Amino acid sequence: MMKKYVIIGFLALLLVLSGCQKEDEGKTSTFYGGTDGVSIEFKDAAPPDQFNQGEEIPVSVVLKNSGEYDIVSGNAEAEIYGINLETFNLPKGYKSATGILRGKGEFNLEGGEREIDFGNLKYDEEVINSRDTIIRARVCYPYQTKTDIPICVKSSTSEEVGEAVCSIEGEKMAEGTVSSAPIQINSVTEKTRGSNQVRFDIKVENKGVGKVYSNELSCDSLEDYQVESGSKDKILLEVINPTGVVCGFRSGEDSNKGIIELDNGIETVSCWMEADDTYTDTLRLTLSYMYTDTTSKEVTIFEK
Repeated sequence: MMKKYVIIGFLALLLVLSGCQKEDEGKTSTFYGGTDGVSIEFKDAAPPDQFNQGEEIPVSVVLKNSGEYDIVSGNAEAEIYGINLETFNLPKGYKSATGILRGKGEFNLEGGEREIDFGNLKYDEEVINSRDTIIRARVCYPYQTKTDIPICVKSSTSEEVGEAVCSIEGEKMAEGTVSSAPIQINSVTEKTRGSNQVRFDIKVENKGVGKVYSNELSCDSLEDYQVESGSKDKILLEVINPTGVVCGFRSGEDSNKGIIELDNGIETVSCWMEADDTYTDTLRLTLSYMYTDTTSKEVTIFEK
């Protein structure tokens, strides 16, 4: 009998430990990390794979926020494009998601979802036997990437006397130090600059599958080719901590806040600060931008 109780107790302990392990899975530091933002997919059977000419068919998309930034109500938008919307009896332009679209967090590891309904499509044009077409949808949303990266603030003078508080050598990036988002900080390295400055080289990259635009852009303005092309690959970078950090931007102004522009999806920004002492700190910066992603579905329309 005693042996039976021991076995039961052991199994109960395993269940408890397993539960604790599941709670800790995914997050190793400040952030969960990853390259996800907001994805878009057509809702199941909206539209279905096949339907008849003249039939009214629902069209809806589902937005899922798998990153770590919350989007306020109305700021995540979607549109149907790539077909003659008038012929398919579908609305033109972007429609907004109602309600906050939360990112993943402690109480929701999967992230939030919102549905956008475009009403019913109805194709009344002539169909001989059948017709195949592709219905496309685009999501447009504002997003932010945040960091909490351990760094070493040290001047070349303090380095010469051999203080061992911290080292500027090596890669400062580590798992869990950048929030999940399509625009990522891929690398942060340090070096001394003159006798009393430390320099940070920050590599920014579009790791998502979509396109990035200036955070000042509206979704509707993407319809204007000149506005779209002039705002593409532009990101607002702001250094929150340490205070006193300034960066070199293409505008020529040295500041803790400015616009960077990706070249083939990548840009390295150099920032620096005065370093009269040696100490550890964290590099906290924010990248703000608009992002778009797309989805598509092939459908077959049969003759009535």
